[in-house]
Amino acid sequence: MKSTDSVTAKKVSNHIHDDLAFLILSKLPLKSLKRFSCVRKSWARLFENLNFMNMYRNYFISSTYEDDGSYPVLMRRMVHHVLYLLFGERFENKVKLDWPPPYQEDNKAIHILGPIINGIVCLYQWRDPVVVLWNPTTEEYKVLPPSPTELPVLYEEDYYYVHGFGYDHVRDDYKVIRYVEYLDVRDDFEDDIEGEPIRLLRDDVWEIYNLRSNSWRKLDLDLPRAHHGWVGVYVYMKGVCHWYQDELEHKGYLVSFDLCNEVFCTTPLPLYMNDSFDSAFLLRYLMVLNDHIALISNYVEMTTFDISILGELGVKESWTKLFIIGPLPCIEHPIGEGKNGDLFFKREDGELVRYNLSTQVIDELGLKGDFDCCQIVDYEESSLPIGHIND
Repeated sequence: MKSTDSVTAKKVSNHIHDDLAFLILSKLPLKSLKRFSCVRKSWARLFENLNFMNMYRNYFISSTYEDDGSYPVLMRRMVHHVLYLLFGERFENKVKLDWPPPYQEDNKAIHILGPIINGIVCLYQWRDPVVVLWNPTTEEYKVLPPSPTELPVLYEEDYYYVHGFGYDHVRDDYKVIRYVEYLDVRDDFEDDIEGEPIRLLRDDVWEIYNLRSNSWRKLDLDLPRAHHGWVGVYVYMKGVCHWYQDELEHKGYLVSFDLCNEVFCTTPLPLYMNDSFDSAFLLRYLMVLNDHIALISNYVEMTTFDISILGELGVKESWTKLFIIGPLPCIEHPIGEGKNGDLFFKREDGELVRYNLSTQVIDELGLKGDFDCCQIVDYEESSLPIGHIND
């Protein structure tokens, strides 16, 4: 015999028209939406329904809009290591910023490890141990102290790969996580004085910095590392640092490290193959769209970009292809995301453009980028000092 609750639920569900149901469902988080797909037959193929997908996309984008529709961004260029603050409805206003003193005379590329958290920018250089926290509004900066791994060891060379910067809301602390690699720089014929090989090479390590203690410590974790340093490899959202690792044939996965619990999980990446193109020419970029991890996939020889949204960490099936943008002739690759459904790209001629997911309009920013080392980051001003932590 059926329970009263189940009978009532069945009666209610039978009287909810699909149009109304779709309107309600379109406002649900992706994780919940996936789980509700088994309730009714018409809900099982929601993501194949064009009407529902249009409703879902529109709400997904519109829920992120700011009151005035404008916001500032930081734009980094490789050439001459130039940094600009862009603002205005079409980013028509441009102010050149000076890097903090540790980097003003340096001739190596400076990277921003986004996003900007409470006005704090995390700056680093590829393979270099120096990491700087900087507030452009107050011009205050903090050079992170050396870690024990930076002590020199005979016949050894070390490289530092910053993977994440974020906020631990449980401990009210800022953290930086990085991977340290040790390489043997001896020639094959180099031995010690007794003719025996010198074996002093250390194992690679992960380490994490805490602003509260102003120190680094080793992480006893075997985390998969990223093998690229370009824009779109590292993102941060709500206390979790994410990056992706590609394996052979692009069967890679997303790595998610929780700064509060200092644990991680992996999520296999979706693979949307096209028989006309070699998977070796598939490029991927991570972004954060409307508080969701987003993966942009692009075949080098195509002018379209697939955008998939992750509904639940650790669940490959929760990736959902939400947008297919393009064809966008002469567009090379994304260089950052903004608000209000804005994505930033670099064109083949070097021009930087903004593409809006809602209007599908492309605006030129009137700025030139570099070959593949240009970056745009949503900027958040703050007058709080870097060391400000609520006790």
